[in-house]
Amino acid sequence: MSLKKILQDLEQNHNIRTLTPLKHEQNYVYKQDKKLLNLASNDYLNLASSKELKQEFLSTLKEENFFFSSSSSRSLSGNFEIYEELESFLKTKFKGKEILHFNSGYHLNISCIAALCLIPKTLFLADKLIHASMIDGLRLSKGTFFRFHHNDISHLEKLIQKHYQNYDNIIILTEALFSMDGDFSDLKALCDLKKRYEKIKLYVDEAHSVGCFDKEGLGLVKKLGLEHEVDFLIFTFGKALTSMGACIICQKEYKSFFINKARAFIYSTALPPINVAWTQFILKKLPYFQDKREKLQHLSAFFKNKLQEKHYPILGNAYIISLLLIKNEKALALANKLEKSGIFAPAIKEPTVAKNTARIRFSLHAGFSTKELERIIKIL
Repeated sequence: MSLKKILQDLEQNHNIRTLTPLKHEQNYVYKQDKKLLNLASNDYLNLASSKELKQEFLSTLKEENFFFSSSSSRSLSGNFEIYEELESFLKTKFKGKEILHFNSGYHLNISCIAALCLIPKTLFLADKLIHASMIDGLRLSKGTFFRFHHNDISHLEKLIQKHYQNYDNIIILTEALFSMDGDFSDLKALCDLKKRYEKIKLYVDEAHSVGCFDKEGLGLVKKLGLEHEVDFLIFTFGKALTSMGACIICQKEYKSFFINKARAFIYSTALPPINVAWTQFILKKLPYFQDKREKLQHLSAFFKNKLQEKHYPILGNAYIISLLLIKNEKALALANKLEKSGIFAPAIKEPTVAKNTARIRFSLHAGFSTKELERIIKIL
C-alpha cells in the first residue's frame, strides 16, 4: 500500500491526526486565539501552572543541577548525582526495592519488557487494554504473550493453567488505573493469583494513578499495601507529577539486569539534571497535596453522577471519564461542537482505543470547579 493510499484511508475513516499549536493559561488553552477550557490534560493535581511551586523550586535549586542537558547516557558521563538522590529517596518509600530512572514511561515499558523477553521460558499475559508501550515491547522483541479479557480474572487464570507447565516465568502486565476506560485493575485479585501460582510475577503501570492515591501520593498499589507483592511497579512523572521521565521499582537483581539489557536506558541521552531535580522536588511535596487529591475525588464523583443522571453511555471510575460515541465521525462532531462552546475535549479514536469505541475523554484535575463541570453537562 502506498503512502498516499494510507493517508487517504485515514482521511476517509475520519482518523487522520493533525497538530495545532496551543497556548496554555491556567485551566485553559488557546487554540487559534479561541479560549477553551482544557479537558485533555493529565495534570491531575493541577500543579503544572503553579507559579509558587516553580519559584520555590528555582530558589532551592543547587548549582550542580542547573544543567539543561546531561550530554550523555547514564552509562557514560550522564549519571549526575541527582539521579542517585532521586532513586535513593524513593527507596526509602519502598523498603527492600531498587529504583531505576528512565526518560519516559514509553522508553521504560518498551525496553524493560523487551529485556524481560530475553529471559528463557518467559510468558507474558497482558490485559487487553494495556498501554501501547507495553504491547510494543512485546512485539518488537517477539516475546511470547497472550492477552486476557479486560479485568477478567477468570479468563486470566484459565490462561495461567493452560500454559503453566510450559514456562518458568509468567509475567502479568496491567495498569493500576487504565488510561482510556478510566477503571481500576483488580490488584488484590491479581496478588491472590500470584500467591497461588509461584511462577507468577506482576508488572503494574501506575502512570495515571501515581500522585493521586495514598496519603504520600505514591499510587494505588501503595495505598492498598501491595507494594511487596508487585514485582515491577512503574511510575510515570509526566502526568500528575507535572514533570517528565519515569522509573521502575523492582528487586536489586532486576535493576542490574535492566541497566545492562534495557536498550532505551543504555542508548538514550539521560534527561537534564534540572528535570530530575524538579521530579524529586515534586515527589517530596506529594504528601502536602492531600487536599488536592480529596478535591479531585469529589469532582470526579460529582461529574460522573451528573452524566449518569442523563443516562449517557460513560466509562470511568475516577477522574478519567469517557463518553462513548462509537463512530469516529460522531466523536469528531461532538468534539467540534464542544470546541465551539469553549470546551477543549478532543475525540479519541482508533488506534488509541479499539475500533468502534470512539469517545470523548474528559480528563479532570483538582483545579476545576463544580460550576465549570456543570457547564459541560449543560452543553452536552
